[in-house]
Amino acid sequence: MAKKQAPLKYKLIVFDLDETLWTVSDGLCNLIEPPFRMATPDRLVGQRGLWVELQPGVRDMLKVFNERGAFVSLASRNDAEPTKKLLEFMGILDDLFEPQLCWKPKEESIEKIIKLLKKKEGVSVKPDEVLFIDDWPENISAVRRWGATALLYGQDVLSFEGLIKILD
Repeated sequence: MAKKQAPLKYKLIVFDLDETLWTVSDGLCNLIEPPFRMATPDRLVGQRGLWVELQPGVRDMLKVFNERGAFVSLASRNDAEPTKKLLEFMGILDDLFEPQLCWKPKEESIEKIIKLLKKKEGVSVKPDEVLFIDDWPENISAVRRWGATALLYGQDVLSFEGLIKILD
């Protein structure tokens, strides 16, 4: 019989998108236009050949975090509607709680997610119960000042398989 995993230390895990959770062929993911097709299980290609590709291990990581009782979300500077269409087509939108896809500072987006968790799920989350992962040092610094744990993708987090091990 498999041992049941303990809940994670963090109630809320928030990711940036571009160059963190996925890689984009050219600029922002907003430039990728339908119709979409999946070139591989993790690479979505738009009509002009631009693509977005999930980093290795993202799908498994989302499954593990959700199974272990964490809420997983996004705080990403992108336009909401085109980005949600990409997430939906890739089949991961439903794994994310109220992603914040807007041009606001990351800590403001995280605060909004926390308010929505309280309102919709009755779950209270304090800043020290939040883990944030981004590829921009400035965003990491701002979120740390706000009170959350923030890790720099590419330095503190080298892979999503590794992130799961760090949090065990």
